[in-house]
Amino acid sequence: MAYFIICCLASNLFAVQPFLLSNDVTKTLTEIHQKYKNVKDGNNANYIPELAKVNPAYFGIVITTIDGDVKSVGDASVPFAIESISKPFVYALALQDYNEKILAEKIGLNATGHSFNSVIAIEEKLNHLQNPLVNAGAIQITGLIKGKNSEEKWQRVLNFLNKLSDGKLFLSNTVYQSEMATNQHNRAIAELLNSYHMMDSDPLDALDRYTKACSVMVTARQLALMGAVLANKGIHPITHQQIISPEHVKDVLSELVVSGLYENSGAWFWSVGIPAKSGVGGSILAIVPNQMAIVVFSPPLDEFGNSVRAQQVIKNLSDRYHLHLLKK
Repeated sequence: MAYFIICCLASNLFAVQPFLLSNDVTKTLTEIHQKYKNVKDGNNANYIPELAKVNPAYFGIVITTIDGDVKSVGDASVPFAIESISKPFVYALALQDYNEKILAEKIGLNATGHSFNSVIAIEEKLNHLQNPLVNAGAIQITGLIKGKNSEEKWQRVLNFLNKLSDGKLFLSNTVYQSEMATNQHNRAIAELLNSYHMMDSDPLDALDRYTKACSVMVTARQLALMGAVLANKGIHPITHQQIISPEHVKDVLSELVVSGLYENSGAWFWSVGIPAKSGVGGSILAIVPNQMAIVVFSPPLDEFGNSVRAQQVIKNLSDRYHLHLLKK
């Protein structure tokens, strides 16, 4: 029977306590779902019309272990836009195309201390470097993806995302058109980066492909499978294929700690202790290395652009099962 191991890191040693992924876990998830389903805090990302239309009552929770076992409750099979949770995976693809040092020098690694779409963050640094998980860095990363032309570069991204999941992810033209009609701020970011000679390709072409990546539709179950690849040192739990190298997984998870929840990343890791990435489509993907991925889908966001209920659920699971990576 599938199981996951709850690990606590102390003095560089792992204290291991087996935990059965059984119907008791489903019971726990159902209990947590009931506890938070009536939370009304937050609002949909209303600056993107298609995201504003999503039912704010949608609420799903999924756990997928590194051996491919899945437990879920609620709206785990409802498609939603992946949005910024595409960023760590596109970063992983770029790491395959280039080495870590090149990307660190071109994009940056540090937290910005500003919102995910900040122009000030670019301007206030003399070298203008950001990180792969804010919009500026992610647009740069998208511009670096290799291919003979723009269509091949985009297909490489979509194919990579599908390889990480179940092969059924797709681009929503409706979400894509909605984002393109309202992405003037991101256009300004792309052009600003280009003015500082920080784009390796046409800035608006890179922005177009970045927007497409954000407009890919996933379910919580599909996203949890993608996360389980990261939890499993880059090995797909179902196909057993090494899709991302362990070294690149380390790079991706490190950046999740730095900026996965944007300005709230420090407080998140302090209290929850699990590398995670949020998306304004209303989901959070959390990675427990060597164990599992947790995905919570709930559209209403806080002021930082992070799902309100998703944060509460993952905090509850972290406390309940001692998942904080630095907890004794």
